[in-house]
Amino acid sequence: MSIIRTKNERNKMLRNNILGSGALKSIGLLTSLLIVPVTINYLDNEVYGIWMTISSMLFWIGIFDIGLGNGMRNYLAESISNGDYKRSRKYISTTFSLLSIVAIVIFLMALIPMSLMNFNWLFNTTHIDNTTLRDALFIAISFTLLNFVLKNIGLVFVALQKYALNDLLNVLGNVISLLIIYLLTKFTTGNLLYVVLVYTGTYTCIYLIAILPTFRRYPQLKPSLADFDRSIGKQVIGKGLGFFIIQITSCLFIFGAANVFITRFCGPSQVTVYNIAYKYFNLLVIAYTILISPMWNAYTDAYVKKDWTWIEKNFKRSLRFWGLSVIGGVIMLLLGNYFYYLWVGNKVAVPLSVSVSVLAYVCSFNLNNCATCLINGLNKIKIQIITSVCFTVIYFVTVVFLGKQHGIEGIVTAMAASYALMAIIHLYQCHLLIQNKAQGIWNH
Repeated sequence: MSIIRTKNERNKMLRNNILGSGALKSIGLLTSLLIVPVTINYLDNEVYGIWMTISSMLFWIGIFDIGLGNGMRNYLAESISNGDYKRSRKYISTTFSLLSIVAIVIFLMALIPMSLMNFNWLFNTTHIDNTTLRDALFIAISFTLLNFVLKNIGLVFVALQKYALNDLLNVLGNVISLLIIYLLTKFTTGNLLYVVLVYTGTYTCIYLIAILPTFRRYPQLKPSLADFDRSIGKQVIGKGLGFFIIQITSCLFIFGAANVFITRFCGPSQVTVYNIAYKYFNLLVIAYTILISPMWNAYTDAYVKKDWTWIEKNFKRSLRFWGLSVIGGVIMLLLGNYFYYLWVGNKVAVPLSVSVSVLAYVCSFNLNNCATCLINGLNKIKIQIITSVCFTVIYFVTVVFLGKQHGIEGIVTAMAASYALMAIIHLYQCHLLIQNKAQGIWNH
């Protein structure tokens, strides 16, 4: 079956993806809100903080795909737009093979430090013994590396401009995890190992189940080892390394390391405070992501067809929605204490200063995502690589001082400032690209 999209079909699919993604993420949002108090009640504040720190580590591992998934995503979207299914199949086959190799290498490299490390020191706790912490991390890493490869079935959906199907996989993971954690509260006492297994293993099962019907429906995209192509591999790795640098800097050190910095400077219980505030204001990220995430490969499709009018119109629309999200954030800030009480009761107290700093971070993050969505879709990421590296270094230097002196607020404010400054530069690049004035590094 043909999967080439006309302009009208692109608009229709974009609308359907936004509506479908909105419905699915609403369900995912509800489950993510419910799963927090359920999990805290099953564990306790300190153990939940340890689980959040482990989650951050898993986030780090998840981005060590050398950017291969995003590299495949862009090239796959381009080849599908051009109707070149043979090349599309090679992109999928080559990328999945390379990811499998990377996952195996990471697993082998992790074995030695895991057998020697003092995990009580790492997590700054004596609440759980070292062996249990090591076993929990081993389970988490093992399943995460499986998902490292399998989750890219979702990027195939994204390249097909069926973004909502990718969201469906994630929502199913949330819903099933919530149900299992709830059952654990009824039949077992707090066990970190069970929680780790549920959160990571559930997604592995969902991705495995999704693969078969996907390639049955799109046989022209079905991967095979015979379609492995070294030249395709070099192309995907070349572009993927750019995305990897962006991920490992702006994502790993600025966002992913927040829980670790808070653990070290403020203690594990403060990780829970931060995450309650973050999960609340992350509703803004979820809502905004629903609107702009399907744009990435829609921009790619429009760029291949040189439809600059469509690109400019939809980018301006994305900026207007960002402005509305800021207004929504201020309203959320005013209602924050009421929401926290209804959500987790008196178990966790979130200071207003923490809420303000998290809101500032979320607004900066969304604005930067608005710009990078266009930049990524057009494959013009060199400026983004430079800004990510430079501002990550600045963040790392400042966060140590701010974290020690000002706690959670200092750490999160440093995050907000980093993303805000990057957003300004990226918005300027977007202006140049849309006006066809980008030259030199601004156009690469």
